Amino acid sequence: MEYLAKSSGETIVDHTKELLKRLAILKKLYPNALKNDGWRLLEIACKYHDLGKMNRKFQSKLLEGKSKIEGEIPHALLSISMLPFDELEEEFDDEQIRALTYSIALHHARDFSEITESNYDNEIELVRKEEDKFPFYLLGLKRDSEFEKKAVGRFYERIIVQNEYFDLDARLSSSDPEYDYFVILKGFLNRIDYAASGGYDIESPGRINFADRIKKYHKDKNDDFEWNELQKWTVEHNDDSIVFVAQTGMGKTEAALRWAGNNKTFFVLPLRSAINAIFDRVRTQAFGSKDESNEYLSILYSDMSNKVIDNFREKNNVNITNYKEYVERSRQLSQQLTISTIDQIFSFVYHYQGFESKVATLSYSKVIVDEIQMYSPNLLAYIIYGLKIIQKYGGKFCIMTATLAPFIVDLMKEKGLKYKLPEKEKPFLDKKLNRRHKVKIFHYELDIDKVMEIYRKFDGNILIVCNTVNKAMQVYDALFEHIGNDVHMIHSRFIARDRKKKEIEIQKFSNDHLKGIWIGTQVIEASLDIDFDVLFTELSELNGLFQRMGRCYRRRNYVGDEYNVYVYDGGEKNPSGIHGGGRTVVHYGMYKLSKNAINNIDGYLSEEEKIDLINNVYTTKKIKESDVANDYIEEVKNTISYLESGADDAIDRRSVMKKFRDIDSIQCMPYSVYESNRMSIKDKISFLNDYYKGKNKSKDYLDKKIEYSNYLDQLTVAVPTYIVYEVENIYKVIEVGKRNIIILSKGFNYSFDKGLSLSKNIDDEDSNVW
Repeated sequence: MEYLAKSSGETIVDHTKELLKRLAILKKLYPNALKNDGWRLLEIACKYHDLGKMNRKFQSKLLEGKSKIEGEIPHALLSISMLPFDELEEEFDDEQIRALTYSIALHHARDFSEITESNYDNEIELVRKEEDKFPFYLLGLKRDSEFEKKAVGRFYERIIVQNEYFDLDARLSSSDPEYDYFVILKGFLNRIDYAASGGYDIESPGRINFADRIKKYHKDKNDDFEWNELQKWTVEHNDDSIVFVAQTGMGKTEAALRWAGNNKTFFVLPLRSAINAIFDRVRTQAFGSKDESNEYLSILYSDMSNKVIDNFREKNNVNITNYKEYVERSRQLSQQLTISTIDQIFSFVYHYQGFESKVATLSYSKVIVDEIQMYSPNLLAYIIYGLKIIQKYGGKFCIMTATLAPFIVDLMKEKGLKYKLPEKEKPFLDKKLNRRHKVKIFHYELDIDKVMEIYRKFDGNILIVCNTVNKAMQVYDALFEHIGNDVHMIHSRFIARDRKKKEIEIQKFSNDHLKGIWIGTQVIEASLDIDFDVLFTELSELNGLFQRMGRCYRRRNYVGDEYNVYVYDGGEKNPSGIHGGGRTVVHYGMYKLSKNAINNIDGYLSEEEKIDLINNVYTTKKIKESDVANDYIEEVKNTISYLESGADDAIDRRSVMKKFRDIDSIQCMPYSVYESNRMSIKDKISFLNDYYKGKNKSKDYLDKKIEYSNYLDQLTVAVPTYIVYEVENIYKVIEVGKRNIIILSKGFNYSFDKGLSLSKNIDDEDSNVW
C-alpha cells in the first residue's frame, strides 16, 4: 500500500527522498554549516518528520479532499512516536534528542491545546497498525515489528507521562539548554521541507566568487586594474566579522564581496532603488551576457516582481515556470547572493512562528550591511540585535559605511558584538581625492535665487536635493517659470514605469555632463551613481548631508572660485519635513546637533573633516546631554530590550512584517494615468478576473497573467494612507482577483514631469517624503 504525503499524489516515501536529496546538496555545498552530529540528526529529522502521515485519518483526508477529519491530531506528534529513542540514546545526549524531537513535533505551527494524553495515546495505537504495512526499508530505516510493539508502552511512559524528551503542554524557551540546537535543527528541517514541497533547489548549483568575476570584468577593460588597500584588507579578514569606514568611490561594494568570497551572502541596503542599482551592477560585472545570474543572484523586497520581470525580459526569458521558481528561490533564501531590504532578512528578531529557518540559513552565511547610519532608531536596534543573534549561531557580518557615528559603535560593543576594525580604526580614504567639496552654509530656507545665479553663468549641471516631495515641487515650479524644460525632477511619487525612465534619464544626464538642473529628494542619497557639478541641498542631518554631497564631484577634485555645495539649514525655521514632534524626515535632535556643527563652515571640507564632524558630534555623551536628541539612544536600547524580552512570544510573521515596514502608503493609480490607458487596463483586468475565476489556466495564460499584473503595477504610485482613507479622494476601486486597484480622484494631478501632486488642501509635510 502506498501512503500519501500530499494531495498531489506524492507519497511519503517520495517526498522524504526529495528532502534527502536536498539535504545531500546542502551538506556537499556547505559542509561546515553543521558538525557531524548535526548532519546526522538532521538526516534523522528528514526521515521521520512526515511518517505520522501514514495514520488512517490523514490518508482519508487526502483521498476525500477534506481539510480536516474529526479526531485527527497533527501528524508530527505521531511522527515522533516512531523515533527509536533507545538507539538514539546510544549516539546522542539528552539535549540533542530533545532538540530532535521538538524540531519534528513543531516543524509545522499547530495548536496542541485541545489534545489530551489519552487522545494522543489512542492515535499512537492506531498508527501502529499502519506501521506493519509501511516500507521503512525504502528510506533506509530498519523496523522490528515485535520490538516496536513493545516500544509503544515505553514511548507512552517516557514521552507522554514523564515528558522526558517532549512535553505536549510546553514549548521550548530560550532559557532551555537545548534551545539553540533546536532552533538550528528545526530551521534546517523547515528549509529542506519547503524546498522539497515547492520543487525548487535549496541552494545555487555551486559556489562562485563574485569578486573574482568582477575583477576579470575590470581587467578586461583596464589591464592595470588591481584591488586597492581597502579591498585587500577585507579579504585578509574574511574569516572575521568586520566594520569599516570608506570614502565614497573607494569600491566598498567590491571590498565587501571580496570579504564574502564564495560564501552564501546577504547584502542589505536601506532603499529599493539602491538594491536595484547594486543588483544590475553585480549582474553585469559578474555574469555579462551569460544567462546564469538567475541561478546565483537575486533581489529580495516586498514588491520585487517588476524588477524581476524586467530582468527576465532582458534575457528574453519571461515564462511562468522560470519566473515562479526564481521568485520562490529568492523568498526562501536559496540563492548564493541575495541583495535585500532589512525587513526580508532581519525579521527573525521578533521570533515569529517559523523564524528558525532564517536563523539556520544565516548561521552559515555572511551578512553585509551598507550605510547603517541611514536607519531609524527602531531599525538600527533590529540590526544590532539581529547581528548579535547571527554571530551567536555562527554567521559573520560586515558593516560598511561612508560615516559611522561613535554612538553606534558604543551600542554594538554594549551588546557584545565581536568584529575587526582597520588598524587604529582609521577610515579608508583616497588621498588623491580630498578636495571635492567647497561648502557654503545659508541660514535660511532653500530658494531659487542662488540657483538661478549659478545656472546663468555656468555651463555644467546642477543637483538640488529637498527633504520632501512638496518642497521639490515648489522649487520645480519656481525654476520652470525661468528655464522651462531645462529643469527635471525625480522622487518617490512617480508611477513605477515613469520612475524607471527618470532614473535612466538622470543617469544619462550625469554621464553625458549635460547642462541643466535636476531636483530630487532623499531617493538620491544612496541609490543613484550620479556625479553633478553643483549641489544645492536642504539640511537633514550630517549623515544625509554627506551622502548628498557624494552625488557632486563624486570622483573628482574641485578647483574653482565659486562654491560647489550650498547647504540651507532653515535659519529661524526648520527645513521642509523636519519637525520637533510627530512624523519627521530625520530625528529632530540629530538635525539640531548637525545644524550647530556646520554653522561656521565656509570653504573646502575634506573627507577627514567630514569624518571628524561625525566623530565629534554623534558621540554617546553629546547625544545624551542634548535636550532634543537624548531620547535617540534610549529609543534604540528600549527597542533592543523589547526584542530580548519577546524571544519566546512566537507572534505571526505578517504582524512582524508590518512592524518592519511601518506601512504608511498604498499603491494607487492616478486618474489621468487611468484615463489615458483605460481600454488597455480594462482588457487586462477582464483577462485577470477570468483567470482568477478558474478560466484560462494554460501555460500561455499564466505567462500573460504575470505580464498583465506587472503592467498594472507599473501604472501605480505609493500614496499616503490617510489620503486614501478619505472617500472623496477616490474615483473608483476596481477588483482584480483578491486585490483592489484604487483610482485616485481627478483632484490629484499627475504628469511625467512632476509626478503626483497632492490636492491643495492636503499638507504634504507628513506624507511619503522619499
